[in-house]
Amino acid sequence: MTLYFSALKTAIQHLDEKRFYDVALMYLEQRGYQDIRIVDGSGDGGRDVMCSRTDLRIQLSVRKDWETKINDEASRTLHEGKRSLIFVTNRQISPDSEQSFLEKKYSKNGLVELLIIDLRRISTALSRPGVIKRSYEMLGMAVPSELHAAPKDIAISTVVLFSQEARELRDEVIEANLRAQLLRHPSASDVDLIRWVAASIPGENVDRAARSALSRLQSEGRVQKEPSGFQLSAAELLVMQAAEAEFLAARKADVAALVEVTGLQDKDAEKLLDIALELLVRNRDLDGHGPLEASLSDFLGTHGLSRKRAKVFESLAMTSCARLRQYGATVDRVFSTNTFDIYRALGRRTQISMVLDASVAMPVLFGLAFGNAKSRYGLAAAALKQACDTHNIQIVLPRVYLNEMASHGLKALEWLEIYDALPSEARAPLRSSENAYISHYTHISETLVRQGDNLSLSGFLRHFGISKGKNLNSIENRIQTLVENYNISIVDWRNYNEDIFLRIKNEKKFQPKILVKHDSIVATMLKEEDKKGFVLATWDGVMIDLVEELARIYADTPARVIDFLSMATATDFESEQSYELMTTLLHIDERSAAPLAQLIEKISSVEQAYKLDTFIREARDRNGATWTLSPADVEPFIDKAEQITDQNNDDGD
Repeated sequence: MTLYFSALKTAIQHLDEKRFYDVALMYLEQRGYQDIRIVDGSGDGGRDVMCSRTDLRIQLSVRKDWETKINDEASRTLHEGKRSLIFVTNRQISPDSEQSFLEKKYSKNGLVELLIIDLRRISTALSRPGVIKRSYEMLGMAVPSELHAAPKDIAISTVVLFSQEARELRDEVIEANLRAQLLRHPSASDVDLIRWVAASIPGENVDRAARSALSRLQSEGRVQKEPSGFQLSAAELLVMQAAEAEFLAARKADVAALVEVTGLQDKDAEKLLDIALELLVRNRDLDGHGPLEASLSDFLGTHGLSRKRAKVFESLAMTSCARLRQYGATVDRVFSTNTFDIYRALGRRTQISMVLDASVAMPVLFGLAFGNAKSRYGLAAAALKQACDTHNIQIVLPRVYLNEMASHGLKALEWLEIYDALPSEARAPLRSSENAYISHYTHISETLVRQGDNLSLSGFLRHFGISKGKNLNSIENRIQTLVENYNISIVDWRNYNEDIFLRIKNEKKFQPKILVKHDSIVATMLKEEDKKGFVLATWDGVMIDLVEELARIYADTPARVIDFLSMATATDFESEQSYELMTTLLHIDERSAAPLAQLIEKISSVEQAYKLDTFIREARDRNGATWTLSPADVEPFIDKAEQITDQNNDDGD
């Protein structure tokens, strides 16, 4: 990080006024301030900035006489009836100079809370993993292809992305939010429940995970489907109500204690507690620099408590409600996981591609082309593409697999007359056909029929350039055009390693030599393109084993790849999360949070590199040395969550 900090600091220091303002806005966004916009252009070496927080003023400045400018802006802040000023400057202000100014020269000391953000603080924030790439790009600097990261950071990123403990905690958080929504909204529909949870929890494909969670809660009997909608079971309702009653009683006692310390009215003490808890449960410094911290400082200033800050903070830290912070930081870490955790976990590479093999590329293409059918393939394809787009991961298809996709299409033509001659009730078993086009068409067409639409097999094949008289080259060209329309790139790699070829041939004794050659070419590309990171979506256990132990490559089944990418939020910023962390901590089973919290604590205390490597390898271990491909792995993109929708439709028929 030191390397990035020095380069950014130098670059920002020499920016012109307008470009510095762009960087300053980016900094504010990164810190979690929302709806940011510059509102004036007075030309006095500064700009006013508005944000969603109407209780404070933000001033951007390039003036050398920063002390005079701050006093002027503090006077304006007070004149506007506000008590908090954030001053962002391109000047480097030493801690001693800042402290001296605050003690001797700040004219509105005790009247206007002041936060000074200087060049050093901006550079530090923008060199953090979640934003460094965008920072470099904005400044026109080359983004390094390999990320600098400490071994402990790599280990923690790997654990929160890959480990079973992290997945179980994420599932528990989503279940807790579902149950909390049902406590507030009994008899809610599944559509509303999924929408509410997806809106309250950060991350990709939360709706997909929420559907699975609702299905699990139903099967466990904790949630029941009634004619009026979903409801908590009687036993679950009692547990949830007891937890809330206990929390409200503790909250009432905490408010009374704060009233005694601060002299505030009950209503104001409640507001103070709410602001502070958002920080305390994340184990964050109450005196920090984010929007929540600014809101707390503003509250103290408005109510004349700035001079009692230390005593107030001590009282807040001792509140009963603050006990929820035991696992708050762990939950917050899981849901703060972002693209740079993926970079760290994949060999610190910042250029990552998602590689599809032919067996995965076909359902992805079918799902994207006929997404309106809302088939499980369409939903899964959309989830995969959405996750890749979020993390700026390019989806690629090796050209050799393009050939396999076209060949499958030609073979599907042989079924055309037979398929059309079959009665509709006899077509359902063809969903299990070994030909990808036939199996996927059968499922998609059934879905379309239920929606009142119709699609013939010949029409389906024609969409992919497959019809009588078309040769393999023509079909390849059509499929290439389609995949490129969905921003999936074709990659060429002609050579293969002879040792890799022999190993695959030995493992796939009954596979045609041309297919063995194709896999050998792709495996060679993955191993030799060592400047990049790769995610390989495949059901092929041989290919997965070939790249095992290469940190920059993650190979797994499509469903698990989607889950892996969905563990991380967007690439842009490490900003404040908007999800209801208090609700989560109130209703999760602490036994779900404890294993991950203990694992992260162990990693943080380890000094030897080989021990960190053990954590990494254990987290990335898929299912141990005895893993074999199961029917559940083979069935393309089956999402158990969809079963809930099917069941509900059946109930309503």
